[in-house]
Amino acid sequence: MSAQPITRPAVPPENAAVNLRHAFGRAASSTWVVTGSGERGPVGFTAISVASVSLTPPLLSFNIAKDSSSLVTIAHSGRAALHLLAADQEPLAQRFARDRSRRFVDDGAWTYDDHGLPSVHGVATRLVTRIHDLVDAGDSFVAIARVEHATTTDRPPLVHHAGAYGPLAASTASQRAVTRAATPPTATQPPTTPGV
Repeated sequence: MSAQPITRPAVPPENAAVNLRHAFGRAASSTWVVTGSGERGPVGFTAISVASVSLTPPLLSFNIAKDSSSLVTIAHSGRAALHLLAADQEPLAQRFARDRSRRFVDDGAWTYDDHGLPSVHGVATRLVTRIHDLVDAGDSFVAIARVEHATTTDRPPLVHHAGAYGPLAASTASQRAVTRAATPPTATQPPTTPGV
């Protein structure tokens, strides 16, 4: 049996009515702060686009807007640190999504690490990476980065959903409560015990 050639499906014309921001706003995402450093000083931004790409080698991806104030520094240095925010760090998520002149105020929330990269304190996970590639993708670049160092804790993460931030534990507990209320125990389904 001979292999069939791979054919690309026809691409429909662009649809201006597609609203990806609204569509992906329905998905729950982890909340990260991406930082870098260069001649102009520290840079950083809040990201909800971080994804694992490969375990061997350890690669991840994140989006960086073409008009981001962090793009030039991260592209030139080829380094970035990614911080998975903990559940109680919503103020940092908001801070790094707003006025760039206020992101690195000297308030003890961050310091430089041994690599010269800004390190945000108290996070759930911190990954030090080297940029492997920047892929042109519409109004953003997709950064592919190799993880060189990883530090993890047991702190629960901060989740982004429907334009708001919240702790994962609260979302999970709420879902369990809704499920229990909607599904009464039966003879074949024992009642759920909290914490089990």
